[in-house]
Amino acid sequence: MSKAELLKKKVFEAVDASGAWVREYTDDIAANAELGFHETRTSGKLAERLESLGLNVKKNIALTGLRTDIGTNKGPKVALIGELDGIVCRNHPQANPVDGASHSCGHNLQTSIILTAAAALKKSGIMDELDGSVALMAVPAEEFIEIDRRKKMRDEGKIRYLCGKPEFVRLGEFDDVDMAMMIHAGEFAEHKGFAVPYHGNGFRVFMVRYEGKQAHAAAAPDQGINALYAAVAGINAVNALRETFRDNDHVRVHFIITKGGDSVNSVPDDVRLEGYVRAASAATIDEVFSKVEKAFKSGADALGCKFHFTSIPGDMPLAVNQDLNALFAKNAAELAGAENVDTKSYFSASTDMGDICHLMPGIHPSAGGSLGALHSAGFHLTDFDAAVLDSAKALLSTVIDLLCDGAKGAHGILDHFKPIYTKEEYLAAMDARFSEY
Repeated sequence: MSKAELLKKKVFEAVDASGAWVREYTDDIAANAELGFHETRTSGKLAERLESLGLNVKKNIALTGLRTDIGTNKGPKVALIGELDGIVCRNHPQANPVDGASHSCGHNLQTSIILTAAAALKKSGIMDELDGSVALMAVPAEEFIEIDRRKKMRDEGKIRYLCGKPEFVRLGEFDDVDMAMMIHAGEFAEHKGFAVPYHGNGFRVFMVRYEGKQAHAAAAPDQGINALYAAVAGINAVNALRETFRDNDHVRVHFIITKGGDSVNSVPDDVRLEGYVRAASAATIDEVFSKVEKAFKSGADALGCKFHFTSIPGDMPLAVNQDLNALFAKNAAELAGAENVDTKSYFSASTDMGDICHLMPGIHPSAGGSLGALHSAGFHLTDFDAAVLDSAKALLSTVIDLLCDGAKGAHGILDHFKPIYTKEEYLAAMDARFSEY
């Protein structure tokens, strides 16, 4: 048995031994979800658990985030990441009755994976035999929601970007990290299984306001300027663009009307929308975004409304590292069987893990052990061991392969990696996507 195999056996035993302790945390967090940048209870509970292992925990990163490092040997540093926040799903059985926060996103499983990894690394002592270190991160606000609320936080100087990982980048938490991994909850397998996507969409956010003129809807509609009709005209113009989208660009444009007027008896004079433009590359996102902006503006021009448009950077596309993907998939297959590991999937949603992948080798697999559509009332855990313990084992196996024997696995990946952005270029690209008029 090789050194790596011996270390995996040792850390797997520590993972299994932590199961009951972690499950208690998992269930507690599932029943007490919090929304992004406000995950104070979740962060506090996780910090307590990590500190009980004897770990030094850096707190209040990007308001609620945490970080703890394990391993003192020189060599590459690998980040293992979990996300703290929930999503609004008011009809989920465990939704908060006040704000609708729930873990129908499965993020409670992510931080449980991080907690399991911390316990296993600490109790097994394997980091002493590896040539590198691990940064365990719990990051806030992956879900890009409550945009008005976060814009206000930005205006107040509390945050600069509207998601947690960009904030971690800005604050320097990834400056000493060489590569990063995380596992998301899946909705595809009741028991063991992994999906290892080869790429995924990014997005930009837009907010539209049509400013018309109020008048009596029945007695004097000719005296008004109907902002709702302007919005409908803009929506139809956007929909006319859809046949121009190329299939391999994976373009998605979707939006909601957040305000449709104040009274049915008055010509609507204030109508607002917000939405996303998604695609497989930042260049395509920007290209389509410009077309969408012009299409919405055409509705204002047609009806004579004033037009207000806000652009906000969202998530970068999920440009995962294929070498790291392959290494993870090999370890996942040893745990779940090759037939239960899908390496050909495309991640049609978006995640700010894409931002990290633009800076360093990174991956974003999903795990089995849960069913029901993510972000829906039907999402639920079916197999704790598959969702959490096997996920921790897959990540830790990959860490061992990366950092064992002089960290030759990590160096082999890093020697061939060219980042899409430097940190400075990334922050500049994010800042350039903010605009408002």
